[in-house]
Amino acid sequence: MRCVLRHPAALTSGKFHIVARVALARATIARSPVVHLSDHRCTPRLVAPASSRTFRTLQALHVDAAHMTDWPCKLSALESARAFVKDVASKGGKVLLAPDRDADGLCAGATLHHALTALGATNIDTYFVPKGENIHTKEATEALSVFNAAALIVLDQGSRGGPAILPGVPTLILDHHQSTVFPDEAKVASAYGHEPVATTSLLAYVLCHDLHPSLEEKVNWLGVLGTFGDLGSGVKWQPPFPDMKSAIKQHGGKQKFSQAVSLINAPRRTAACDMAGVWQAVLQATSPRDIVDGKVPGVEAMQAARDEVTGEVNKHARAPPKFSADGTVALITINSGAQIHPLIATRWCSSLKGKNLRYVMVANHGYLADRVNFAARIAKNRANPDVPVDLIASFKAAAEADPGDAISLVSTSC
Repeated sequence: MRCVLRHPAALTSGKFHIVARVALARATIARSPVVHLSDHRCTPRLVAPASSRTFRTLQALHVDAAHMTDWPCKLSALESARAFVKDVASKGGKVLLAPDRDADGLCAGATLHHALTALGATNIDTYFVPKGENIHTKEATEALSVFNAAALIVLDQGSRGGPAILPGVPTLILDHHQSTVFPDEAKVASAYGHEPVATTSLLAYVLCHDLHPSLEEKVNWLGVLGTFGDLGSGVKWQPPFPDMKSAIKQHGGKQKFSQAVSLINAPRRTAACDMAGVWQAVLQATSPRDIVDGKVPGVEAMQAARDEVTGEVNKHARAPPKFSADGTVALITINSGAQIHPLIATRWCSSLKGKNLRYVMVANHGYLADRVNFAARIAKNRANPDVPVDLIASFKAAAEADPGDAISLVSTSC
């Protein structure tokens, strides 16, 4: 997000597609030094005190109060993250990337990889948390320490308070999941709470795209692809989101992006959960077309993974739901080595109906040995759709209840 207020003629130029966003709205109204964002891909720069003409221009561009704030994260955090990336790239030590395994995480990781490379980094490694684990564990710290990295960048992994992920190693966290607490010793750029919440890949795009002249064309499609992965193809790309419609058109349209998402998300759901091929495919691709049309190595493996996942979903899609005694929870039990429980839950939450139904839970007894992994989705056809359902609060209530009460909550009739 780096910019200055362009020449007045640019305000109507289709080339720049000007979007006004004011990070310091109160300062603007008070006509003290302000931040003008004339281009959606820019960093704020202090300019002259606002004039009434400037204020009228902002009104004409329909800047509403909800967008007159830090986006996609705190601007101070964004600048700190930029400084971190530049610094670690310039020092020459090993930079370790730890992206999540889904399309959003992979695209965010690829964006940071391209940015670091453009800035001169030559020693970049990647770590994927094993199936069923998370990066905030002692085991993850031990695995990460083997890399002897000089810096760590964690992307789209979710956050929690606690000890440093890799003690003594400079760490940057880019994320958008719900959390207001983070690991010790980390710099954090979090999109959570900055509505509308950006995906991690979109946050990475805003962070990196103007760090080097080569990056805009190299990473804009990754920001779109990762966003499609998390939010679907219906994203409007309206402020404060950057206008990516031209990038979508340039790279084959929504269908190509959606097809690429389907392929990229498949390997992480397989029983083997082998990420090496898909990571290299995303890194080497210059467009979703390269992935969909098989122009980069690894696509055949991604297609095989998608077929495996589809086969497992079809195998378990008709497993019958059973309801809790009070009818608030529908439980589907499956046994699969693939991570299909979220997909089954998503299917059932759209079709199940019940007077008291609140959410659908799928319990998978086969994903990890000696564990039952589950996914839950809020029922779309519940009787009172205007009444919010807090899944986290429901799980906490079950965990804090007596074992007999907790069992009856989700499985008495199973």
